[in-house]
Amino acid sequence: MKPPFESDIRAQIRRVLGGALPNAPVSRIHLPARDAHASVHLPQGADAAALAALDFGSLYNAQLVDSVRVVNGWLLFTFSPAFFNALVEEIHRLLPAPEPAFNALAQNRMYVLSRHDGTGCPDQDAFHRALILATVAHESKAALARAEQAALTLFHTIPPRIRPALLSRCGALGSAMLRLLANSY
Repeated sequence: MKPPFESDIRAQIRRVLGGALPNAPVSRIHLPARDAHASVHLPQGADAAALAALDFGSLYNAQLVDSVRVVNGWLLFTFSPAFFNALVEEIHRLLPAPEPAFNALAQNRMYVLSRHDGTGCPDQDAFHRALILATVAHESKAALARAEQAALTLFHTIPPRIRPALLSRCGALGSAMLRLLANSY
């Protein structure tokens, strides 16, 4: 089963932009972008400030977009922490937990992480990026490799003295990423 999460995100952004630009097609929505959670190239002649000020609504009963920036003709979207919590819950609701017999180191690490406590997705940029990468991991082998690398380096940007406290709150995130990675093979 192809997970619907990245399609839902793209559809919500496309729906809002399409309503604001009825005569211009919305180009491909990139998940993730280099310096954002998502990006889309602005159509020729579009009012960037007006598009950046749009309300992108909610997805999975949580506000989708926290902020939008315009950089060199691109809209760069930063998703809200509440959306990442809701995404983790939706992944748990739709994807079954895989059997604990994994071939990939990233899946094994996420299985170990899933055995901790915690709900939702802790508000850390590395965790948000890794979760977005895991949602698109099924799209190609390269996307899967990027998602696995993000899972393996999940705590590298976290200062060592706060890792133990944060680790104990990441069980739901680890379980969600495990389900996405296992479903991408």
